[in-house]
Amino acid sequence: MTPEDADKIGQWQEQLEGDARITLRSTDDEQTGELLTFCEALSRMAPQVVMGQEEADPGDLPAIEIGDGAVTYHAIPAGTKLSPFLQAVSAFGGGARGSEKDHLLASREDVVHRLKGLDVPAYLRLFVAPNCPFCPVVTEQALTLAAANSLVHLAVIDGTFFPELAESENVRSAPTLLLDGHFRWTGRLNLGEVLEALTQRDPAELSADVLEGMLKAGNGSQLIEMMLEREVIFPSLVDLLAHEKIFVRVGAMMVMEEIAHRRRDIAAQVTDPLWDRLSEVNDPVKGDIIHVLGEIGDENLLPPMREIIDGDYDLEVKEAAREAIMKITDRVHT
Repeated sequence: MTPEDADKIGQWQEQLEGDARITLRSTDDEQTGELLTFCEALSRMAPQVVMGQEEADPGDLPAIEIGDGAVTYHAIPAGTKLSPFLQAVSAFGGGARGSEKDHLLASREDVVHRLKGLDVPAYLRLFVAPNCPFCPVVTEQALTLAAANSLVHLAVIDGTFFPELAESENVRSAPTLLLDGHFRWTGRLNLGEVLEALTQRDPAELSADVLEGMLKAGNGSQLIEMMLEREVIFPSLVDLLAHEKIFVRVGAMMVMEEIAHRRRDIAAQVTDPLWDRLSEVNDPVKGDIIHVLGEIGDENLLPPMREIIDGDYDLEVKEAAREAIMKITDRVHT
């Protein structure tokens, strides 16, 4: 941290009116140590910053989470990244300078108005880089969106700090803003275009990452109601039901079980797509897929389920098939 950064933090600290909360989401990645060093330095320079530390969810990147997680930083917020970060801590940190959100939204009645009716969560990912001249401005614009509606979540990612992620997303310049895996803006941001994308999205086209984010945030019931209201299972949910990570599958399975309980006809939409995935996944995933299919209860699956029992499958997969057959036959005869 440079002397200029330290001076900026000192001036910012003097304006705080209460405690601000940040949480280090730690992993085994080497970046965790650098993030911890920054957080500890920030807490020393600004004693009103209360730092917690928790393990990140499996598969997640280490991050600095601000407040209740509306904004996360997968970056060391130094240099050009520092001012927007401090602004985010003031606005979302849970007690620090409560008017900071109002400051972000000042003269942005258009943003507040257009996002007022947003009912579909949005997960924005903003890739930034050190010494990027446009990144602070675009970061503040993205913070404005998060301030205008609690359904908008923002992750700020330093593509040089996590180069593998930037490469996997084909991010080659900064700033680059991504929304739901379908929308991308590079360079100076046209906020009107982002607002249009946010408010006109078809929920059925939400990516698996967005659905996973909803489940991790405890919004499974909202996802259920969205699908029941539209009488369609979002295709990306099939990706989560066949996900290699068990904690992802479990959340998706709970959603499907509730939908099957309330509207079996809607739940049946995943029968063919899930069955098609069976040959592509490992045995634990096979067992979970078969469990879901048993909950849905399509009697047309009885013959292929019996073939699994008689076939060359793992014992746990066969047991899942037996249980599924029992559930399906019980439903048929009741």
